[in-house]
Amino acid sequence: MENPLAQSRLLIILTIVYNIVEGIIALYFGFQTNSTSLLGFGFDSTIEITASIIALWGISGAQKNEKISERLIAYSFLLLIVFIVTKSMFDLINLNKPEASIYGILIAILSIIVEGPLAYKKLKIGKELQNNVLIAEAKETLFCLNLSILVILGVGINYLFGIWYFDPIAALLMIPWLFYEFKNHIN
Repeated sequence: MENPLAQSRLLIILTIVYNIVEGIIALYFGFQTNSTSLLGFGFDSTIEITASIIALWGISGAQKNEKISERLIAYSFLLLIVFIVTKSMFDLINLNKPEASIYGILIAILSIIVEGPLAYKKLKIGKELQNNVLIAEAKETLFCLNLSILVILGVGINYLFGIWYFDPIAALLMIPWLFYEFKNHIN
């Protein structure tokens, strides 16, 4: 069996490749349907790609890299909070209604299937190695998993029942977890 550090690098590279595809699809359908949940999902994919690249740099060996990497990943959580709050509030105040989309539901289901195992494996290795960069990067992937559930909820309720405001509200439900992870990794 490969050593855990090499295995974590491979898992991070797989995360990057998957998130490039997921991000393009989510952003495309998010812009097409004006879905805050899907745009947040796509934006999170770009943040997750960035976090994964930072994590690859952070596990390169230097302790200094590890601390800087963890802080940069923490700020990615904060950046996503700002986007979600701004877009959700704009949509709710201006009655900016998203269109219903089955594609958002499908990409979120695929994300659960792909990213769930990736996240848990990276988290396990990060804890084994006591590597905070791997743990933070795995939590970014876990966030995407939670986000998938909220996308299914928000986009799904809009798709099935036409209750448009569940889309931005579902996106706002992500904020407490994001803020918790920001605080947890900024120190």
